[in-house]
Amino acid sequence: MRGYMHNINKTDLIQLFNFPRQRILQSMEVTHCPHAVFFNQSDEQCITCHQGEECLWINHNDEMVALEMKSVDQLKQQLLIAVDYIDSNLSPHHMSRRKCQCENCRWLRQVQMTLDGKA
Repeated sequence: MRGYMHNINKTDLIQLFNFPRQRILQSMEVTHCPHAVFFNQSDEQCITCHQGEECLWINHNDEMVALEMKSVDQLKQQLLIAVDYIDSNLSPHHMSRRKCQCENCRWLRQVQMTLDGKA
């Protein structure tokens, strides 16, 4: 039996990128970045930088990238990376996330609802 595929709207997915984009950029220490947050895979400094994952994500998903050209699966994959990032930055007092009304938890619930096809 085939699984039921939710009809996920690409526009809804793309709108969800604004929040993590802002959060990731705010958290990055870019003052000393020689590439202005453009990941350079041939530069040793980029390869060993502790912000490599965040930088790569931003490079693949910032406002300059045509997200509408990506497939729904690619968008979902990139959103899940952002979910992991936001989730890992929540402080321990977020034990009851369903009740929490901070913007991080609200965004995480919005992503879940969108991916479940309920948004």
